[in-house]
Amino acid sequence: MNTVRSKKKGKQYKIYVNDIYLGSIFKADFERLGIDAPESDDEFYTFDSDSEVCAIRDLIYDRAYQKSIGYLATAEYPAGVIKNKLYMKGFSETIVEDVIAVLYESKYLDDGRFVESYTRTYIRSKSRSLIEREIQSRGVEASDYRHIIDNVYSDEGVTEDDVIKDLLEKKYKNLDLNDIRIKRRAIAFLSRHGFTYDKINNYLT
Repeated sequence: MNTVRSKKKGKQYKIYVNDIYLGSIFKADFERLGIDAPESDDEFYTFDSDSEVCAIRDLIYDRAYQKSIGYLATAEYPAGVIKNKLYMKGFSETIVEDVIAVLYESKYLDDGRFVESYTRTYIRSKSRSLIEREIQSRGVEASDYRHIIDNVYSDEGVTEDDVIKDLLEKKYKNLDLNDIRIKRRAIAFLSRHGFTYDKINNYLT
């Protein structure tokens, strides 16, 4: 037997099953599932069977899953980003972890594919070390996918010197980099794109 608590917040009801938070649903969702909507802002229910609880959970799960598919239809994301997006939408850790597991199983989520896509997107505007740090910050172990990053650099035929050259041409095309003030600005600019001082100085000299 499950105890379900719904706590109203605005137009939504936060759902707890045996004090474990699942997510939020609307009053119309109760009606759609054939369950009486709460009459008060904070109400407990006890069911004789699990069927209504399962129906509520399935509804919340399906919403989280569809949200994830929508995010992944626009871009490659790692699991960590999808998790954060779902948490921001009010879904519980239990629901989110179940969704993530299914997304991996169905290949909608693929960390290697994300690494390749991210590297191709930023290969001409950031240093490799910065790309790897940003991949790491999104919850993917970049060192596990260095072979993929290597392949992208090989496919694109790009070196870090090429990237520095392109960035300088776009930003400082008509300026004299021998001018110490302009050179300092260029160094700061390239540093923000992840290049080390030694790498920048070697290129400029």
